[in-house]
Amino acid sequence: MLYVPILKGKRGEFTALGKMEPEVRAGVHPIMEVVHDERLRDVLETFYDNARRRLPKGLDIAVDCGDLWHHGPVGGVWNGRPLSWLSEAFGAWLLTLVPVFRPHDASGALAEVRDVQRAHGRGAVLRVDAFDIPANLGMASRHVGAVLRTVRLAPEQVDLVLDAGHVADDAAVAGAVPPVAHALRWARQAPWRSAVVAAGAFPKSVRWMARGGPTRVHRWDAALWREVARESEGGQPHFGDYGVAHVAPSRGRRRPVPHIRYTVGEDWQVYVAEKRLPGNDDFFTISRDLLESEHWPARGAATSWGDAQLARCARGERAKAGNATEWRAWATSHHLAVTTEALRTMGQP
Repeated sequence: MLYVPILKGKRGEFTALGKMEPEVRAGVHPIMEVVHDERLRDVLETFYDNARRRLPKGLDIAVDCGDLWHHGPVGGVWNGRPLSWLSEAFGAWLLTLVPVFRPHDASGALAEVRDVQRAHGRGAVLRVDAFDIPANLGMASRHVGAVLRTVRLAPEQVDLVLDAGHVADDAAVAGAVPPVAHALRWARQAPWRSAVVAAGAFPKSVRWMARGGPTRVHRWDAALWREVARESEGGQPHFGDYGVAHVAPSRGRRRPVPHIRYTVGEDWQVYVAEKRLPGNDDFFTISRDLLESEHWPARGAATSWGDAQLARCARGERAKAGNATEWRAWATSHHLAVTTEALRTMGQP
């Protein structure tokens, strides 16, 4: 079973992907979102530079530029609007880009996807709001069929992602199951290259959480997938989530409090530091708390590259406790490793 994490296209996430062990890499097909800021060209140059420097060789990533097409040409060394700009940049360094598109994208954006997928030859990802599939399945199929003809792709060349967005509690899961199951029934009508059910559950902020001890946050995204898979006729869909991040990109500029977002089975255990030491040194304390807890895995530091870094912090083997980018990289590294292992051994996240 494939694991399709939808990750923010930031340095921490790229670093985690670059540090995957081969057995983890084999099961991960990431979608990287370009997170827009005021200076779009700077964002794209940073995204491309992170991909060039940090991605492992042979790992194809799907790139989601969202609605950035409307911002017009980017300018600089490469030409075109954001997706075309990245396509040229990736091609210059022999990196493969799989474009992401949506059923209701503008005609110009779809034409851009058509050109990009032709240049790279790896097909594309169709990202569909799982709540948007009408009761009339034939109507949905006709519309999507027209979109596929525009981008010059057959379903066999496309990975379909049914995205349920953010699910925050048991009620949200219960409310999402019928429409997501309906969307999956629609998906069964075409021979997609793969069909993925994705959602996110991590909260927007950790600032409300208790300090000095772990706060349990349930992985409602995984719970939704299990409920939908249970109702699914035919093979199970592949699993997608938003890693250890909220569905929406963070727009805050505040310095984050030291914390660890640690995936343990069906939950996250979130350690938020009490502010007692200078700088980020409180991260050393919560790292020790994690290593001494029941949540530290049997394989310990060997679980992932991120776990090895957390262990170094706990044992005082690092001079500095890292920063928000590094904490995200370590948490994402652990999440990728344990999620792929669960899918491989248990058939569910």
